[in-house]
Amino acid sequence: MGIPEIAWGAEMMLYLYVQQHQWIAATLLAGVALTLVFCLVYQDMWRPREEESQTANSMKITGIGSFLRWVLSFTPWAVILVLIVSIAYTITQIIQAASRPPNW
Repeated sequence: MGIPEIAWGAEMMLYLYVQQHQWIAATLLAGVALTLVFCLVYQDMWRPREEESQTANSMKITGIGSFLRWVLSFTPWAVILVLIVSIAYTITQIIQAASRPPNW
């Protein structure tokens, strides 16, 4: 056995090991993503409150556009992201359920 065969065997073994334990890799990636989200949300929660009160007092609500800008001025981005994903998931599930009716 030469060096290239040993290297190929080790590479193949690593690939099979990772493929067999995909849930470990997925869990590690999800943990890194959740840690990043936690750090960003933590910073967003503790931003200075003076900015919010100044922005809220200076805006005049005249229509739906200005109302949305006013709500976005004090709502954390994480809450907005959760709402958008929830709405998108609900719409796709309704469309999917309507396209495949149950076969009773």
